[in-house]
Amino acid sequence: MGRTLKHLVRGLSALACAAWVLGAGQASASETKLFENRFGKAEVPVEAHCIVSLHDLSITTQLLELGITPCGSTGRKKLFSDVLFRGTVPHFDPKGIQYIGSQQAPDLEAIAALKPDLIIGLSYHQDLREKLAKVAPVVLLPAREADIKTYAAELAELVGRQDRYKQLLAEYDWVVQEFHKRIKDPASITVTTLEVYPDSFQLIGRGGVDDVIRDFGLGRVKAYSEGRPNVPYSLERIADFDSDFIIDTYEQLLDSEASTAAFRQSPQWQNLFAVKNRQFLYFNRSRYAETMQGLIGSAYLLMSHIAERDYVLKPR
Repeated sequence: MGRTLKHLVRGLSALACAAWVLGAGQASASETKLFENRFGKAEVPVEAHCIVSLHDLSITTQLLELGITPCGSTGRKKLFSDVLFRGTVPHFDPKGIQYIGSQQAPDLEAIAALKPDLIIGLSYHQDLREKLAKVAPVVLLPAREADIKTYAAELAELVGRQDRYKQLLAEYDWVVQEFHKRIKDPASITVTTLEVYPDSFQLIGRGGVDDVIRDFGLGRVKAYSEGRPNVPYSLERIADFDSDFIIDTYEQLLDSEASTAAFRQSPQWQNLFAVKNRQFLYFNRSRYAETMQGLIGSAYLLMSHIAERDYVLKPR
């Protein structure tokens, strides 16, 4: 009888211990903190278990870089084709991420079905914020209003990965310092970043290239400094933006290189100083995503193509 009682006491103690651990886990899972940035405040989980990303290139890739796989993300999808989460291949494995529609029109029902405890979007998702907030706390990041370092720092703070962010920032700062050791007058070298379309072009620098150009102190031609980003310009205007170096990016999985071939074969394009002197740089934009690693990759690219090779400058 005494032995049976001892077993009973031990069993009850084990159950009590298990209940305490479970309770502690539940308390931890529900622990929250206040996050605040230029877009407002939100009570968010200290450790989110299911994060939905409303932008694959600017948020999903950043989360993966920090070691967090979102449970859902927007992406690109063509009819009868697999989903493309831009910027993930070849750096990250997107397996396990559920497609929730496009970045312009995310599927609210698909998001709700995932039962997320945090939703992260960009400033232009403000119109959806009220509806999304009924599903989970919503945080918007300034990917369009600030440089990659700024919104990457906010994201790292939001998800508790500041140490990883500091490691990446230290490497980027090192590349910037190395560039300045080799190039003493970077402002004398002009660079135009653009994106060519079948019948026009826009002033866009993917993968943080514009951030790198600014941090390297490289110059811009007058038309670029006075131009407007993300506004279509006709082929006839391309000569105004001719620089010592021109940088464009292509998306291989979307066939953007083939669809813009005619533009790049035109006399106006072929007569550009950068093109004639083989100083046109054409990068795969998914290889250098809107992440800290993408920023570092872009910095190394410009280091090798400008600071570690012979080049010619346009007559001034």
